[in-house]
Amino acid sequence: MGESYPSSHPNPEYDKPVESYEYNEDEDLEEALGHIWDIAKEFHLDPFPTHFEIVPANIMNQIGAYNGLQSSFSHWTRGRQYRQMKTTYDWGMSKIYELVINSNPAQAFLLENNPPIENKFVMAHVLGHTDFFKNNFRFAGTRRDMPEAAARNAERIRGYEESEGRYEVERFLDATLAIEEHIDPYLPHRPSRQEEFQIWRDQAEHARKVRPQVIDEFEDLLGPRQPHENFERGKQTIHVPPTPDRDILGFIRNHAPHLQDWQRDIVDVVRNESVYFFPQRRTKIMNEGWAAYWHKRIMREMGDRDLISDKDNEAWWKVHSGVVAESQRKLNPYYLGMKIYEYLEDYHNGNLTDKENAWLQKEGVAIQPHYEGRLEDSPASAALRDVMIHNDDQSFIRNHFNKIVADRMNLFVYGERTLFDGSIQTYIKSTGWQEIREKLVSSMNNNGVPYIEVIDGDYNNANELYLRHKFDGRQLDPEYVTKTLPYLYTLWQRPLHLETVGSQSDKSVIFTYDGMKVTKKDVA
Repeated sequence: MGESYPSSHPNPEYDKPVESYEYNEDEDLEEALGHIWDIAKEFHLDPFPTHFEIVPANIMNQIGAYNGLQSSFSHWTRGRQYRQMKTTYDWGMSKIYELVINSNPAQAFLLENNPPIENKFVMAHVLGHTDFFKNNFRFAGTRRDMPEAAARNAERIRGYEESEGRYEVERFLDATLAIEEHIDPYLPHRPSRQEEFQIWRDQAEHARKVRPQVIDEFEDLLGPRQPHENFERGKQTIHVPPTPDRDILGFIRNHAPHLQDWQRDIVDVVRNESVYFFPQRRTKIMNEGWAAYWHKRIMREMGDRDLISDKDNEAWWKVHSGVVAESQRKLNPYYLGMKIYEYLEDYHNGNLTDKENAWLQKEGVAIQPHYEGRLEDSPASAALRDVMIHNDDQSFIRNHFNKIVADRMNLFVYGERTLFDGSIQTYIKSTGWQEIREKLVSSMNNNGVPYIEVIDGDYNNANELYLRHKFDGRQLDPEYVTKTLPYLYTLWQRPLHLETVGSQSDKSVIFTYDGMKVTKKDVA
């Protein structure tokens, strides 16, 4: 299936409750959508009103190249992405069935040359996504007007290309996009530089007032020691930042010493779009699994009610099988998410096997009474919605992945070893479900992005930038560091220092870039 895309910042115009759906062509599909919508509501789904539009493959690839925000700013990486998607589609290697944007009303795009039954299947899938967008806690603060906001941002950036030169703007975008995921998603609306300094001063003044007085053996002779603080012109000097700051883009926007206004605006645009997409990155398995779980049930219900033919019933099952197909080398998020939801349904409705119940009893988990009624009236119905609303991928896996799910999916941890002839052999390293769970959970730390913080924005009292990598067992790739620091220099325009852990865990390494070359120094 295609990706599903988030947003940030409520707009009153887009937050009006609307109980409707639209389809812009084909009466058969419009009628089918009415049935799909009604069944979804019977199952207690609560999606945004959703507008569907049928588009040809080249338009679908264009929208996909812009991550669903086709009104966003132009950049050469969009063309690269488009070419990759077009090539794989033209050669029959893959295709995007749908794209759906988190807005209110939600916007979804269907592929023009899909058979009608595939688009019916996709519409059921999309309603699972828009239900997730509307109700999962990670999306609570996201913008519902992001397509319009992205269009306004793109218009300003086109203006900068005219005034500053296209090359300069693209070069600056290259640098900004290189670190686009280094944000603080829990601070979506970072204060301005002036507001930030005022907040920091207020915090420092409060800390100074409540700090306990220092008393020691030399107090009678020297007087009480003063807290280590400096004052300039009657104002307290603030260390910038006062505490480690993970929002590298936000910090650069406010404190890079030489950026022009247009450059700060571009940093802000990229940062806002990264904040917009953060919930999607944080809920990939849950979101895709939820959509797969519900398209399966809605389409099965369509067949049971004779709303689709036997031939179409067989056709959508084939598409579903492809969507949730297992892979021996790569985890399919649709499949993993769906299988966890299906386990939870079976657990809460008391429909596990005797062997599975025996394992739960051994683990001290209560066994639920057997339920045989309709899913929408079942104990599992409310339980599944509660899980969907209150979790992201990490908590979802940590709390609900267990031996039963691992056994149903036949999961294992694989390793690679080099043989005497230099070839690489893959082997099963572990089948233990706890190790599989921990492997999955740890891979999601900070969305898989290295956790790097700003430690000092005035290092060496020379406006140099000092960053520190928070080691979580995964080392930084030196090649990545060497290629990324020059981009960061384009933004900061002063020497940079990045502290991380070397190959020996008891030693630190500092990478420095002075605008000419990257050097590396070991620190004891």
